[in-house]
Amino acid sequence: MSNPGYGPRRKIYSVIQITQYIRELLEGDILLNGVFVEGEISNYRPNKSGHMYFTLKDDDAAINCVMFRSYASGQPFEPENGMKMLVGGYVSLYEKTGQYQLYAQVLQPVGVGALHLAYEQLKRKLEDEGLFDAARKRGIPAFPSRVAVVTSPSGAVARDIINIAGRRNRGVELVIVPTPVQGPLAAREIAEAIRLADRRAMADVIILARGGGSMEDLWAFNEEPVARAVYASRTPVVSAIGHETDYTIADFAADLRAPTPSAAAELVIPRLDEMRGAVMRLKTQLCAAASFLLAGKREQAMVFKNSRALAGYRALIKRRGELLAAGRERLARSMDRRLRELRTGHRARAAALDALSPLKAIERGFCAVFDEGGAMMTSADAFEIGDAMRVKFRDGDLRAVVSGKDLSI
Repeated sequence: MSNPGYGPRRKIYSVIQITQYIRELLEGDILLNGVFVEGEISNYRPNKSGHMYFTLKDDDAAINCVMFRSYASGQPFEPENGMKMLVGGYVSLYEKTGQYQLYAQVLQPVGVGALHLAYEQLKRKLEDEGLFDAARKRGIPAFPSRVAVVTSPSGAVARDIINIAGRRNRGVELVIVPTPVQGPLAAREIAEAIRLADRRAMADVIILARGGGSMEDLWAFNEEPVARAVYASRTPVVSAIGHETDYTIADFAADLRAPTPSAAAELVIPRLDEMRGAVMRLKTQLCAAASFLLAGKREQAMVFKNSRALAGYRALIKRRGELLAAGRERLARSMDRRLRELRTGHRARAAALDALSPLKAIERGFCAVFDEGGAMMTSADAFEIGDAMRVKFRDGDLRAVVSGKDLSI
């Protein structure tokens, strides 16, 4: 029995030819070229290159899937094993293994929106890291002098905050830190604006503000860079994004959430008239407290004045005073006696010195001889013939010249 397909003139194909033929058949099929497949993700394997590999399965079958980096980078959420997913793409053959697989271009969670899923995933991740802990949130200063507002400078939000600040307290300085609040690159620019306000604005508080919109419009405030910039800010941050019912990831990271931008301005900027009223009330309370305290101290002083303990102290002080007065009197008497003794001794010594003075001898009829230099001479041998001398008497001096010497033997 012969088989016509295997005759001597049969055509032989290589493996690559067959796999390429099958791949072309798959990629040329209209149904498989733009198909959406629903199933459960399993064996999810993100690659460091940015590609994502996983299996899509149901109860009866499974198909390998790959999403290349060019598509994976645009996904707002991270696939997880067990997720029900609608995968859009095309079916082709991977020639190296000969296996067909689904090349994913779109991932849509079944039963929940992609943005909502991304929101919940990031919220859970940052919450586990402690970015939302209430213990780390700081209080908003009651009387700020400068407020930085991170928002779009051309939007209504900036004008509203400026108007409210002018109406409530013109003494508070506003610094508008401009940033886009919507678009694919807005998250990075918002994060940088927050860092700029924290570093350079020297503000007491930062308001992060945007008007209302859809979840897609507000999405920049649900991205990780913004949440981390809010968390890292050394300046307290008040978030005011969208309407009262809009909650963003930035709201959870902020120190305080305001329902609207206008409400944020009213929370942060105190009314000047209310501040003045508060100061007057505090002044009144302080004066009343001081009067009450002073009256209490007066009463305590009177009680102490009339107390037995103070009477005992008075008697003790009196006795000590008497002792001090007696001691002062004894000291005065002792000092007088000592002064008299010193005066008597001084007179005696003065009289002795006076008795020894050469002037006393001169007054009794003696004389004193001095040389030309004024030195008193006590010996005739000190003079030579022709030397000049001065002889001092009681009533005057004589000047003489030695004309002869008679020395006693």
